[in-house]
Amino acid sequence: MKVSRIVVILLFLLLLTPAAAWADPWQDYRRAEELEAGDPVTAESLYRSAAAAFEASGDLKNAGLAWQKIFRLCDRQGKLAEAGAAYVKEAALFQQAGVPDWAWGDTARGESLKSVLRLFFPVPDPGRITLAKFEPAAGTYLGLYEERGPAGNDYNRVKDLYGRQHALFLGYGHIYGPGNFVLPRDAMEKARRVPGAGLVLALEPNGGLEGLREGDLVAIARELAALKIPIFLRFASEMNMEGTNAWHGDPAAYVTWFRRAATIMRREAPNVALVWNPFDIVQPEGVKAAALEYYPGDDYVDWVGVNFYSDYYLSGRADQPGAGLDPLQRLDYWYRIFAGRKPLMVGEFAIAHTVLSPGRADVSRWAAFNIRKFYRTLPLLYPRVKAVVYFDLNESDPLYTQAKVSDYRLDDNQEVLTAYREAIADPHYLEQVGQEAPGTYRELEDGMAIQGEITLGAAVKLYDPFISRVEYYLNGELLGSPASPPYQLTVDFNRLPGEGSLVVKAYDSQGREAISRTFTVFGSAIPVATFTPGQKGYTINGQTQAMDVAPFIENGRTYVPLRYLALALGVPEEEDIGWDAVTETVTLKGAGHILRFYPGRAEMERDGRRQALDVAPLNRAGRVFLPARYVAEALGYRVTWSPARQQLLVIRE
Repeated sequence: MKVSRIVVILLFLLLLTPAAAWADPWQDYRRAEELEAGDPVTAESLYRSAAAAFEASGDLKNAGLAWQKIFRLCDRQGKLAEAGAAYVKEAALFQQAGVPDWAWGDTARGESLKSVLRLFFPVPDPGRITLAKFEPAAGTYLGLYEERGPAGNDYNRVKDLYGRQHALFLGYGHIYGPGNFVLPRDAMEKARRVPGAGLVLALEPNGGLEGLREGDLVAIARELAALKIPIFLRFASEMNMEGTNAWHGDPAAYVTWFRRAATIMRREAPNVALVWNPFDIVQPEGVKAAALEYYPGDDYVDWVGVNFYSDYYLSGRADQPGAGLDPLQRLDYWYRIFAGRKPLMVGEFAIAHTVLSPGRADVSRWAAFNIRKFYRTLPLLYPRVKAVVYFDLNESDPLYTQAKVSDYRLDDNQEVLTAYREAIADPHYLEQVGQEAPGTYRELEDGMAIQGEITLGAAVKLYDPFISRVEYYLNGELLGSPASPPYQLTVDFNRLPGEGSLVVKAYDSQGREAISRTFTVFGSAIPVATFTPGQKGYTINGQTQAMDVAPFIENGRTYVPLRYLALALGVPEEEDIGWDAVTETVTLKGAGHILRFYPGRAEMERDGRRQALDVAPLNRAGRVFLPARYVAEALGYRVTWSPARQQLLVIRE
C-alpha cells in the first residue's frame, strides 16, 4: 500500500514540474508577434523568454532572431540603451551560429545605439613592441589629402591653414595595364619639398590583377627610391569592396601580387613601407572578416591601414542614417585583429559637414563635435594607430567620379575648421616622420593600484551622438564633470587610502544618465586615523586605541566622538580640549586655530567666525558627537568613507 502511494506521489510531482522545462519557445515568440503593436511591454517580455529558451537549448539562430525582435521593439519604443544592448546580443548569437550576415540589416542602427565607457590614463613608456618601418614609438602622424584643397599647390601652406604641419600627404597612382602606369609626380614633388614629410601612395591596378607586370613594379620602385623620402605604399587597397575595384574577387591572386610587390619594393626601394589597406564596411564583424582572405601575411606587410568615412546618411540613403555611428567604432575590429602585430594607419578618413544626398543639409555641429572627439579620443583608445590621413574634399567636385554624397572640406566651414585646428593641436600628433610623442595611454582596469596625480580620460560612445558631460565620483564624492572629449579630470590618488570606489557616469544631450561604470581602485594614502561605526576602538598612525563610546551612523552620516577625533588629530587632551557645561560649548585648540562647537546647534566657530553646518553636533551619553569632516578640515586634514572597509578614514592633506 505504501509503495503504490509513493508511486502516485512521484507521478503527481512529475506532473507539477515547471512547464518551462518542456515549453515550446515558439508559443512565446508567436504570442509576442501578436502583441507587438498593442502591448509592446508584454511582447518584449515574451521575446526575452523565448530567446532564453532557444539559447538554453542550443538553438542560437532562433535565439538571435528573438533578440533581433527585442532590438527592433526597444528601438521603436525609444528604449535606446536597451536596444543597443539587444543588438550586441543579437550579433553575438548570429556570429556564434555561423550566420553573421543575418545581423547585417541591423548593423548601422545597432552600432549607433551601443553604449561604451572606458577609462584611460597617460604613461610615459609605450611598452615593449617591435617597431615597424617608420613607426614612432608613440604618437600619430598627421596626414592629409590636399590635392583639391587650398594648399593643393604648396603643401608648405598647410601649417598656416590648419595650425600644424602634416607629416604625410596622400596621392594616387594607377596601373592601367602592362607598361601603362601613372604616378602622382606632382604630389610626390610637393611632399618632397616639405621638411620631414612622407608620401602615402595609393597604387591602384585599375587594369585588374591580370594587367600587372613585375617589370612595371620594378620601374615604379626605382622611381620611388629616387624620391628619397619615406613612402607608405597602399598597394591595391580597398580590395574587399565588391563591385567597386577591379582587383576584388580573387584573394589568391591578390596575395600573390601583393607579395611580389613587397619583395620588389624591399629590394629596390628601402624607403618604402608596405601598407595592406581594406575599407571598413558597416557590417557585422563576421562579414568584415572576409577581407582577411586577402591578407598577404605578416612577412609582407609593414603597416595595416583602414579607410572609412563618416556620413550623416550612409551611401546617401535616407533610410540608412549614419549620424549615430561613432567614427572611432570603425577602427575597433581592425585594431583588435592587428594592433599586437602591426602599426595601424587610417588611410582615408573624413567627416561630412554638408549632406549632398538624399537632400542638401548643413550638419556642421555634428561634424565639429565628431572631429574633436575622434582626434582627442583616438590616442586613448588606439595608441598603435600611428597615422591618420584626412580626406579634404567636396564630393560634388567635378573631378570626383564616385557617389556624390558628402562635403568633407576643412577650410570652407569655420566651425569645422576651428574644430580641426583645436583637435590636432595635441602634441600626440606628429608633424614629421621620425618624430615621437612624449608618451602614450593605458586603460584603467578594475582593481588597479594607482599612485600620485593621474589625469583620467574617458572614451565614451552613447546612443546619442552628443554627450553633455561625464561625472567622476570617488567614494561618493563628486570630483568633477568635464563636458568635452576626452572628458579628462586629474585625480590625486595620493589622497585615497587603500581601496576606493571610482564611479564614472556619462550623460546624453538631454542630461539623462546613459551609462555608468564602477571601478575598484587602490590609492597610496596612509590614513592618520580610522574609526569604525559600532566599535569602541580606533587607530592613530597604525596604533589601536580604546574609546569609552563607539561611533554610529544616523541619517546616512557617521558621527564620531569629538574628543577622540581631536586626539587623533594631534590636539593635546588636558590643555586644548575644553567643555563648558554652562554654555554647553566644546573648545578645541590646534594647528593655530580655535574651534567651538555647540551641541544641538548647526553651527561652529573658527577663530571667532561663525560657520553654518549641515548637521548639528549631538550630545549622547555625556559625549559630543559630530561628523568628522568639520574638525578635520579645520585642522588641515581630510575625511573619507571607505565602502570596502566600512570605516571613516582621516588623511593628512
